[in-house]
Amino acid sequence: MRVLVSGATGFMGRSISRHVLGAGHTVRAMSRSAEKAARKFEALPEAAAAVETGRLEFVSADVTEPASLLAAVEGVDVVIQCAQFPGAPVENARRGLTYMQVDRGGTLNLLTAISTVYRAQTAGPGMTRFPDGAPRFFYLSGVTVSQHATETWNRAKWQAESAIKGSGLEWAVVRSSWAFGPGDDSLNRILGFSDFLPFVPVFGDGTELLTPVFVEDVGRLFARLVDDPEASRDATLPLGGPEPISMNEFVGTALEVMGRRRPILHVPKPLGKIPAAVLQFLPGRPLSPGAVDFTSQGGVADLGPLLERFPDFKTTPTRAALESYLGESHERSTAGGRK
Repeated sequence: MRVLVSGATGFMGRSISRHVLGAGHTVRAMSRSAEKAARKFEALPEAAAAVETGRLEFVSADVTEPASLLAAVEGVDVVIQCAQFPGAPVENARRGLTYMQVDRGGTLNLLTAISTVYRAQTAGPGMTRFPDGAPRFFYLSGVTVSQHATETWNRAKWQAESAIKGSGLEWAVVRSSWAFGPGDDSLNRILGFSDFLPFVPVFGDGTELLTPVFVEDVGRLFARLVDDPEASRDATLPLGGPEPISMNEFVGTALEVMGRRRPILHVPKPLGKIPAAVLQFLPGRPLSPGAVDFTSQGGVADLGPLLERFPDFKTTPTRAALESYLGESHERSTAGGRK
């Protein structure tokens, strides 16, 4: 099958693309710049052989630019929407880098492009029908998404989910917990403070429960969805690690795996939002008040729906996942070597 991955160069998109390739499918990697995407994929062992055999192709398109999507969605069997804006979760409304414009708007634009290219017929509200050959649509959502959530990111993703489910396409939604792994911008940023500080700051009291999920498990699940049209049909699947843990336990375990002894400094969220209100206007926009809330929210995935569809799918225990890339025998690119 030919699979379009929107956001293929992102943290999650790279893992999804690798595992879909590994399952024997063809990946059309979509990014704002096909040239930059090709360079990012050069380091992947699977990429060179896949390019030579025509199983990995690159296309320039932007989910916020509808006209660019028509060629991208043509001739594919599956569309995976996992695009995220640069700097997330810090939004930049002036540049159009927001959850509403990328998650919600970008998803609507992809659905519209599919409708145009595959000539969907509409007999009435909620009665859109596609001809044979229209792609299945998979969306990477979040574990905290719900109909009544008030946060901007949750509302944007809920509205994107609703549009997908009413599109007339076969669909699957993966509500992922906080994903971590090599190259992530969240956990690694927190742990990076241990390079030069005698403590690690965490917003809030750190007692909120999480089911952090290894990014390789995210990629594996999407490959399974591609492989199994029946099990993936019209499925909403929360995804998380096998055991709920607190933020304190998560960060503490990561530090322990790294061999670093650092206390966690709890920064009250109202206090953290004061400098964040200024930092959001500085070059690079390192923090915003919304990002303080985003990074300190909990979120526990109920794996029941996933196991009903894929009974043999197991996610990686948190410590084992952390040891695979943060153990003392592994060097993070940001590590300064300090214990």
